[in-house]
Amino acid sequence: MNTSVTIGSSHEFRLSRVLLVYGTSDYNSYPYRHPFITVHEAVHDSDGARLAEGQLVTPKILSDLLVGLGRSAPLEFLPERVIVRTAETIVWWMPACVRTMSFSDHGGDAALKRMNGNAYPQPAMVFKASGSHLWVRALVKNQRPVADTKMSMAPHWNCYDNGVVCTGSMTIPREKSVKAIDLWEKSFFESEFTHAAGIRLHTKYSGGLLAMWQSLRTKRIFPIHHLIELKQNFAEFVNDNDQSYGNANQGG
Repeated sequence: MNTSVTIGSSHEFRLSRVLLVYGTSDYNSYPYRHPFITVHEAVHDSDGARLAEGQLVTPKILSDLLVGLGRSAPLEFLPERVIVRTAETIVWWMPACVRTMSFSDHGGDAALKRMNGNAYPQPAMVFKASGSHLWVRALVKNQRPVADTKMSMAPHWNCYDNGVVCTGSMTIPREKSVKAIDLWEKSFFESEFTHAAGIRLHTKYSGGLLAMWQSLRTKRIFPIHHLIELKQNFAEFVNDNDQSYGNANQGG
């Protein structure tokens, strides 16, 4: 096996590391749900080249490899709404606005059917996208958050108390640049809101979340006193990458 390659007349590259990708042995389960990657140093001696003991690849190792290949975060013009941008993650805020929302009426619920596809006022919100994962929070003030800005629970179904969104019928944007933020928002609001995600309270509204949205169908401004403020601040939200669909406080 050749362990070196010559490019042009003066550049010779020698095998230095090897990545091995492991997946399930059941090829019917494609795409593989639980793959992992190991990296092995190539050891060169008189007998040729061999692989040293492997090390499990972490996101940090992959990031370092991408940087070495010139694949760090691309140069982009960042709109005012973008607050944090790394090679893997984009965090932005959305000013208060009115958006069309879709609710699941597969159960034949007449109330949900009437609500489906109407425009509803939204509070200011912050979104965080990383890979195929999305997190959301609401904001009491309609302004760009800073590090110590307190977060509020997003008053929407499909959202867990750690902020992660059950993407369900959402279309996940393939584009990973800042151009994707509008696609993420459109997909979030226009996918079907289907379930409470195990959270007891999404809102302070006395009748609950569904009744709240029913009351807002003809309104243009979201009443911020309906929001449930959290202990979490914006900096903590940005740095919390919990992707689990679980809650500290389970409820109906």
